[in-house]
Amino acid sequence: MSRIVSLPRVHVPIKRPEDVIPHLGSPTHWQPGRSAKCVADSWFGANEIPSSIAAVLSADPVFQSARLIDAFLERSVDLGDGATPSQTDLMAIVGLESGLGVLAVEAKVDEPFGPTVDEWLADTSRESSQKIARLRSLCAILGLDEAATGTLRYQLLHRTASAILEARRYRAEHAAMLVQSFCPKGSWHKDFAAFAGAAGFGDVPVGSISRSKDCGGISLRIAWVSDPVKGPFTRLNTPRSVVSLTELGRQRLSKSFFMREMLYSEVAAIHGMNNAPDDPELALAAGRGLCENLLEPLQDHWGRLAIRSAYRSSEVNGFCNEMQRAKKAGYTCASNEANHAAHIWDRRDANGFMGATACIVVPRFWEAHQQPGDWRLLAGWIHEHLPHAGLYFFPTYWAFNISWSENPSAPRTIHSYAEPRGEWKP
Repeated sequence: MSRIVSLPRVHVPIKRPEDVIPHLGSPTHWQPGRSAKCVADSWFGANEIPSSIAAVLSADPVFQSARLIDAFLERSVDLGDGATPSQTDLMAIVGLESGLGVLAVEAKVDEPFGPTVDEWLADTSRESSQKIARLRSLCAILGLDEAATGTLRYQLLHRTASAILEARRYRAEHAAMLVQSFCPKGSWHKDFAAFAGAAGFGDVPVGSISRSKDCGGISLRIAWVSDPVKGPFTRLNTPRSVVSLTELGRQRLSKSFFMREMLYSEVAAIHGMNNAPDDPELALAAGRGLCENLLEPLQDHWGRLAIRSAYRSSEVNGFCNEMQRAKKAGYTCASNEANHAAHIWDRRDANGFMGATACIVVPRFWEAHQQPGDWRLLAGWIHEHLPHAGLYFFPTYWAFNISWSENPSAPRTIHSYAEPRGEWKP
C-alpha cells in the first residue's frame, strides 16, 4: 500500500484561538458553544493544563505531576496505514516525573462521536479492504477484539490509537485519551462507557481516570472530564467560505455602493483575518442606513467617494486596538466597545441602537481645497445638509469618519486631527 505524504513537522505557534479556524474540518465549526471553540478557549486561556483536566489527572500516580510542555490544536496523526490521518482536537505533550506523557483530547459539547464501526464499514465511499486493514491495525494497537467492535464508535478507536502512536513518536511511556465534555448533560457518555468496557478499562465514571493498560509498551489511560460551559449561545453567521463571502459582497447597500467595498481592511489583509460580520443581516441594515442617508447624497453633490475603511469585524478591530495600545505604528482603532454601531456594524450600541461608520475621501473636494482648515467647508456642508451622527477629520486628503445612527438623539459633533484640531462647531 502506498504511504501518504509525511505530515508536517514544522509548526508556527498561534497567537490567538481564532488562528485555528483554517485548520478545522469546516470553518463553520468555530461557533460559541461548539467544541472546537470551547477547547481552544479552554487551553489557550489557561496556557497550561486546564484546572478541570488537572483535577482528574491528580488521581493518577503518574499523571498527577503532569505539566504542560506543548499543545497542538487540530493535530493530525498518521495512523500508519497510508490512509487519511486522524485529526485530534488537541494533542498535549506533558512533562512527568519519569519523562514525557501524551494527552489526546477529544472535545465534545452535544456533537456525537460519529458512526459505529459497523456503520463506518458499511459506508461505500472508501474501499472496504482498506477499512478492514485499518480496523485490524487499530485493534492491534489498542488490544481490542475486532469481532466485538461493531457497536463501538469508530472515532473513539482512532482517537485513542492516536494517543498511543504520538507517545511512541515522542519516546514517551505514558498516554491518555481524554474526552473533555463541555455539555452540562454529559451527552454521549454511554458511548464512551461502552468503549471503556470493551477496551478492558472497566467502569470509568464521569470525572475520573481509568486504571492503566499496557498497549505495546505504552501505558494507556482514558478519562471523561466534565467541563460544562454556560449557554444559551447565539450562533454566528460569519461567512467563512468563498461562496458565502462572495454572496455577502454582492449585497447592494444603495444605488452606488455594495457591501464588498466596505469589507476591505489592511489589518485583516496583512494578518490573515476574516473581516466579515457575525451578524450579516444587522451589518447590511446598518450599512444601508449609512449609504442611503449619508454616502449617496454626499456623492451626488461632491462626486465620487473613495472608501478608506468602513466595516470592521470585532476580531479585526479588537486586534487593531490591541496593537494601537502597544504603540505599534499604523494601527488606529478605538476599542470594540467604542466602535459598536460605528465601524463594527454588526453590534448595536450600549443603548440598543444600530449604526455604522465609514472613513472616506472626497477626491474632488481635496483637489479644490487644500489650504489649512479647508476641511471645515466640507464639514459645514455635511452638517447643514445631512443627518450625520458624528464627523472626524484627518489631515491626509481631508479623509474623515462619517457616522450614521438610527438614534434620533445621537450627538452631531465634529472633531478633527487636522488644524484647527479638536472639536469644531459651525
